[in-house]
Order: sequence, then structure tokens, then C-alpha cells
Amino acid sequence: MNVVTANQNKSIIDRLDIDIIKRIDGQFELRELLSKFVNLYFNKMIIDITSIMDYQNLDVIKELSTSVDPSRVIILLNNDPVVNSQFYMANLIACGFYNFTRNFEGIKFLYNTPNSYDNVKHLVMSEEDTIRERDAYVSEHTVVYKEAGAREVIGFVNLTNHAGATSLINMMVRQMNAHGLQAIGIEMFRQDMLYYHDSNLSTCFNKNDLESKLKLYDEVAAVFIDLNEFGEADKFCDRIIYIIEPSYIMLTKLLKKNRNALEENKNNLILLNKSFVNDQEIPDFEYETKLKVFYNLPPLNDRNNNLEPINEFLRKLGFKIEENM
Repeated sequence: MNVVTANQNKSIIDRLDIDIIKRIDGQFELRELLSKFVNLYFNKMIIDITSIMDYQNLDVIKELSTSVDPSRVIILLNNDPVVNSQFYMANLIACGFYNFTRNFEGIKFLYNTPNSYDNVKHLVMSEEDTIRERDAYVSEHTVVYKEAGAREVIGFVNLTNHAGATSLINMMVRQMNAHGLQAIGIEMFRQDMLYYHDSNLSTCFNKNDLESKLKLYDEVAAVFIDLNEFGEADKFCDRIIYIIEPSYIMLTKLLKKNRNALEENKNNLILLNKSFVNDQEIPDFEYETKLKVFYNLPPLNDRNNNLEPINEFLRKLGFKIEENM
């Protein structure tokens, strides 16, 4: 007899034709989830990884390994690039979990023919690779929040034509102020921001204008600047984010204008905006373009308030945006 959990991978779990004595649907903190199987004797535990809150956190996986016998567990992964990374899978193996898969056929095979260490040892990383990937993992999954009262000036550059810097800044400023963090937006050389009729949005036409504006707003939490090829951005901005609309047409136009554009920006912070690239496709996009994606934003309606993708982007930048406002 077996126990199973199901959440995002419910359609796969529904296809199982094994004896099941208990099934739990939904997402729970690990301890709460495991408490639902107390005093149950089972042959196999099939866990939809998305049933576990914070499943990307390797400390949670380590706690799971100390709470159940890993040899009895089959883990059903989703398409999340994190859990499909070699670093994550190597840590599953280090915790004793040798049986993990992403599909129905994999569950059937592992149920009847469990893996041993020899079957998965090719996924184990060298010490040097482990250190490098661990540092990258920690860096990517650690958000350093800004100290209260510390202003940050962030510049935005459209790499592809009409990538959306102006409308993005409008949404960011609106969200910041709605959450009690004062922010302003500035557009260099143009006046598109004026059409939003928002006193927190303004324009500057030269370096002196910008210097005066920044002195005037030295106590705000953030200043977002649509740089529009402003040549002295590095002197004023703490960070600069380069925006790409990742459609085939826009990327082709970019490379036609400058065939080295991707190479020249491989070390910059890249934001995909108005993006139909899903998160599972980001690793392929990064491999093909040699860029490192800082964040991926889908197309948004800038008339809507409290857009959660914008909130998430602001959190990624280090601003404390409360959830479920």
C-alpha cells in the first residue's frame, strides 16, 4: 500500500494505478504534510514536489530526508528550472533520494525498479563544481533588502526597440507608493511620462536637470530613470537594468542594428519585458543568447493596480513589498 501527495502535478498523480491508502492534495509546510501520514505503514511515498511549501529550499529537502526513509520515496519534480538543475538533483542524491522523475512513465519505472546510487552517481558534482553552483544558488535565492532610508537610483535602458521602460517605471512607481515606499520616475530627454498625469513622474532634458531633481528627492526610497541613451548614467545610477522584449522580431532587429549586442551585454542585469518566454524556457534562452536573465516579466496591463508580477520584481530588487495587500 502506498501514500501520495498531489498539487501542480495532479494530472500525473491521477493516472497512477497502484494501491493507495491515503492521498493528500494541496500545498503544505513540510511538517504539516508529514503529520498527515503519522502512524501509517506504507510501501512507497510518492511526493509531488510542489506539495511542499518552499520546495526549492534545500534545507527543506534535508529535513524531509531525516523524517522519512529516502529509499521509500519517489519524488515527482515539476518543470521548475531550479529543481531540474544538476545542483539541486545532486543535493537530492546527497540526502539519499535516488528516485526522482518528471513524468508518469518515470514513476512507473521507479516504482518497480528503484534506483541505487550507481544509477544516479553521474549527477553527482565535483567539489569545485559544487562550490561554484552553491555560491550561484545562494546568490540567486537570497534577496538582500535595502535598509530603511537608503535611496537607490536605478536606471533602465531599452535594448530592443520599444521594450517598455516608460510604462514599466510607471507601474513600479505606482506599486511602490501604494505599499508605502515613496518612489519617483524620471524620463530623460522625452515627455512620454507626462501622459500618465502623475506628480511622481517627470522629465529631465540634461544632466543639470537630473542633478537638481535627485537633490530634491534625496529622501525617497527609489528613483527609477528611463535613461534613453543618457551617456552619463553610471555617474547617477546605483544599478542599470537592460530591458529586452524577447520576441524573434525584436531580437532580430537588435542584432541587425548591432551584431554584438548580446555579447556586449552578457554581464549586465537583463530584464525580459512583455515576455512570452515561460520560466521553464529561461535556461534555453540563456544558453542561446549567452545572457543571464535577472527577471522575466509577462505582458501586463498598465491600467491595473497592484500587479503581482511587478511586486515580485520589486522584491527581487530588494524592496520590501508586502504580500496580499
